[in-house]
Amino acid sequence: METFTVDKESAKRAKATISDPLAEKKWPKFEMSVADNPFYHPKHRRIVKLEKGTGFPPGTYRYSDNPLRVVYYPNKETHTVYPLAAGTATNIPYKKKSKK
Repeated sequence: METFTVDKESAKRAKATISDPLAEKKWPKFEMSVADNPFYHPKHRRIVKLEKGTGFPPGTYRYSDNPLRVVYYPNKETHTVYPLAAGTATNIPYKKKSKK
């Protein structure tokens, strides 16, 4: 499998939304992991395909390494990963809020 590259412009925008210093430190690990394979990670549930109804386009994935969460779209044709959103477990936009 060919390696993927992370789109620098969308990565810059997504990374700017991270407010947690520990999550920010884990960003290089995210880039390394998705460059190898953006569809699978040997650690269980590190990379998961998002379901419909999350507000992101079909084929979007979520990378999780506490406290960092990154939602990204991998393009198979160009071998490019586009980070769409980044944050922590409490402020990432794909999570459904309970109505209590």
